[in-house]
Amino acid sequence: MAPAESTTRIQPHLGTFVSITVYGEPSKVQPAIAAAFDEFRVVDKLLSIHRTDSALAHANAGGKLSPELAAVIQRALAIAKETDGAFDPSIRPLADLWGFIKKESYRMPTDAELAIVLSKVNYRHIEIKGNQLIKSAQDMSIDSGGFGKGYAVDRAIAALQGAGIRNAMVKAGGDLRVIGLPPGKNHWTIWLEDPEKKGQRTPVKLRQGAMSTSGQYENFMIIDGQRYGHLLNPRTGKPIQSIAACTLTAPTCFESDAYATAAAVMGMEKSTEKLGSRFGIRFVLMDDDRGLRVVRTQRFPK
Repeated sequence: MAPAESTTRIQPHLGTFVSITVYGEPSKVQPAIAAAFDEFRVVDKLLSIHRTDSALAHANAGGKLSPELAAVIQRALAIAKETDGAFDPSIRPLADLWGFIKKESYRMPTDAELAIVLSKVNYRHIEIKGNQLIKSAQDMSIDSGGFGKGYAVDRAIAALQGAGIRNAMVKAGGDLRVIGLPPGKNHWTIWLEDPEKKGQRTPVKLRQGAMSTSGQYENFMIIDGQRYGHLLNPRTGKPIQSIAACTLTAPTCFESDAYATAAAVMGMEKSTEKLGSRFGIRFVLMDDDRGLRVVRTQRFPK
């Protein structure tokens, strides 16, 4: 097997660095990597919430849905239903209110403001009829932030496989998926970020599938000494407080992306009960007395 070829690029609208590592025949590697990055550009134009010309932006404004976009939104709404709204793709108005979308102008909303915006956040009030997105309240919209990168990673993996690649890893920010294995090894080593940013990253041996981390340590604000992260509870409209990070493994990156968010919002006990038999989950809990504490479910790789 040939040495790895690894390429990292910024995807401006998806707002993340994308890294693709491939082992394979030299003649196949670079065309395969190029094809994988093309998939990110396609998904960017399909799902980006940071550009006005994306297919999702048009759909949110009342435009027609393509079959692919309809299928993607249906998957997101199905996960929202399964998790009773812990993952809710209609959360965009809340993220805007707090300032977490543009990562600027952070602010603490008033209870009155939260009440108004919460009326626009509820996956149950969005459905697909024909090729239209039907919303029961004005200004409701689908936010791809909880599944867009995962979907892009899955498409990139499919492109690599279509180009004859059997061993690779695609990583987009906190979302990644692997196929095959590095030469001479029985796992991929994934380094999980230290929520305290002290350089104490944790290695995890991933042998197959996808892994995503929802964390409070990248996009946050501090008011009166209290940290407020971007992971919002769709029911209360407020940031979750007890979990610094939640990492989840699943067969596809669409699943790991969305379910990691759901698990963080549900909390350790409920998500372990509801999702622990299907997915591996690792929580970094914020304990007032003991600092950070790590808890893993049985299916999470070590």
